[in-house]
Amino acid sequence: MWKDWFFYSRGQRRAIIFLLLVLILLICILASENIGNNRTEIAIEPLIIADSLYVRIDNDKRNRDNYRRYKDKEPVYKKKKKQSSDFSYEHKKEENKEIKKYPKQEKFNAGIIIDVNTADTSILKKIPGIGSVISRNIVNYRNRLGGFYNTAQLLEVQYVDSTLLKWFEVKSDVFRKIRINKAGIDELRSHPYMDFYKAKAIIDFRRKRGSIDGMSQISMFGEFSEEDIDKLSHYFSFE
Repeated sequence: MWKDWFFYSRGQRRAIIFLLLVLILLICILASENIGNNRTEIAIEPLIIADSLYVRIDNDKRNRDNYRRYKDKEPVYKKKKKQSSDFSYEHKKEENKEIKKYPKQEKFNAGIIIDVNTADTSILKKIPGIGSVISRNIVNYRNRLGGFYNTAQLLEVQYVDSTLLKWFEVKSDVFRKIRINKAGIDELRSHPYMDFYKAKAIIDFRRKRGSIDGMSQISMFGEFSEEDIDKLSHYFSFE
């Protein structure tokens, strides 16, 4: 090509130079774009690396914080566990002391029978199936009645069932009776087989007609059933 350069006309040489200049210009433009792209990639790469390092550092910090919180909580758990163990140990010690303080209650052998109207709580607790609660219930109810006239009345006591009746009998009579012609309304209504309306009927009859002679008169009061008359006949006195 360069050998034939001088054989070209002047116009042809100008055209070739122009084309060369355009070609050089295009090469420069392309080269500048590639440099720009490389710079962009070079600029972005440090940001990506920095962001990755930040994420890793943040994760490491979070893991350290979680581990530190776990270590801080661990002694509290152990301390609570130790306190619970100490409490259980002390509780067992107190139970053992109570057992030693209150030894097992001796119980009657089969065939023993006691008087339901004279036995106190210490005697009652020797009966198999009777403890402090039932023995107190029996004594309290007995005092409210004025005594038992039949062992079946024990079934009216809370927590007493028929299996316990075989241990009892009535050897002594009812120890307290109500004086019908002298008792006030409060004394009358306090008996387990009485209530306000029964007591009021007796008081009203005494006020209107005088003293009451016997259960036959009370049986005419509408407030008393036949069962009431049968039960109360053991507790009323007409002196």
